[in-house]
Amino acid sequence: MSGSAITIGKFNGFHLGHQVLLNRITKEASDKGLKAVCLKLVINDTCIFSDDENESFIREHYPSINSLEKLEFTPELARMSPEDFVRDILIDRFDVKYIAVGSDFRFGYNRAGDTDTLIQLGKEFGFETEVIDKLEIDGEIVSSSRIRAFLDKGEMQSAQKLLGRPFAITGMVQGGKKLGRSLGYPTINLKADEKKILPAFGVYASRSLILEESGEVKEYKSITNIGIRPSIDDGDAATIETFIYDFNEDIYGSKVSVALDRFIRPEMKFSGLDELTSQISRDIKVASEV
Repeated sequence: MSGSAITIGKFNGFHLGHQVLLNRITKEASDKGLKAVCLKLVINDTCIFSDDENESFIREHYPSINSLEKLEFTPELARMSPEDFVRDILIDRFDVKYIAVGSDFRFGYNRAGDTDTLIQLGKEFGFETEVIDKLEIDGEIVSSSRIRAFLDKGEMQSAQKLLGRPFAITGMVQGGKKLGRSLGYPTINLKADEKKILPAFGVYASRSLILEESGEVKEYKSITNIGIRPSIDDGDAATIETFIYDFNEDIYGSKVSVALDRFIRPEMKFSGLDELTSQISRDIKVASEV
């Protein structure tokens, strides 16, 4: 297998627009006997899905992609001319034969290179360039910024429509204060990637995916609270707590993925634990009515 079919971008979440590019490189790689390479530009920024979550998505949905590569946006990279970027990165490092990019793709020092530049350089260096129009849903371009805006408002179904899958939080189960257990609703506490954005604080109907000892991933209905727990005076750091229905196993240290399906209510401050317990009971009832 010689040469690569490649796509480049920030790929913050691999939404449906990004998946159009992934579909193109996998098809071209298959048709022309090339390696399929997704080159993710890494900028010091928050993310919709973490590196671990993105890698899991690629493994599950795009197994024919040979490698998911990361390109750090270093000062040296920022100073590269479009010609140097093509020669040093695309040709020397990846032996590109085909590249698919979005219509707004820019590269090189001060974003001097655009899709026309890339097409011309492709002719000079011997690779094919395909420019893909931006995907639109409901008359608007699918973008990471739109998804972030939906998450900020807790509009999970709208975010899911652009992502092509539910927004989920994957992390390790860590020990908490065990307050939920004392209230009769034992929860798991997730430690998510520190760069991962969180949706609007509040309570969500959710589904928890847990890796069983057998290797099988089992899904459970759950309810999840995201926020700073003002009733507990828990400080400013956001916590992610999930109560899993009909589940009573010790999974500390395990990796769990919680898919947030529906926003139930914003975070609230309660006068005492009795009021909090009553509200949890009502939240579970509302979350179960799906």
